[in-house]
Amino acid sequence: VQRQQMLDGGGIEAPLGADGHYHLRADLNGTSVRFVVDTGATTIALSREDATRIGIDVDGLAFTGQARTANGIVRTAPVLINSFAIGDIHDERVMAVVIEGEMDQSLLGMNYLSRFARVSMEGNRLVLER
Repeated sequence: VQRQQMLDGGGIEAPLGADGHYHLRADLNGTSVRFVVDTGATTIALSREDATRIGIDVDGLAFTGQARTANGIVRTAPVLINSFAIGDIHDERVMAVVIEGEMDQSLLGMNYLSRFARVSMEGNRLVLER
């Protein structure tokens, strides 16, 4: 199985997965989280499980927001990720939401992808460059 790799110059390349989606692994607050890259998602959306693994007290969150998903409207809670890193690319204080309902995987949405100067799909590869 091919995995994401860092490119010279600080870019990231990820192969297309067998499920037809691009996946990226990032370290959030020092814990590895696997994301589905979702250009249709406005923000980073964490599953309850991933949020708990990175140290967020999910039971103490206020699920006051809403997001429209393929499965309908879900309630969301805003959170701040202190440290978000993919290889050498490191960001601090990244906004995200935690989805109240069941979610198979966390989503890497546009609020993170827009931090890159270039986001392209070349053949079966996703390339992100700052």
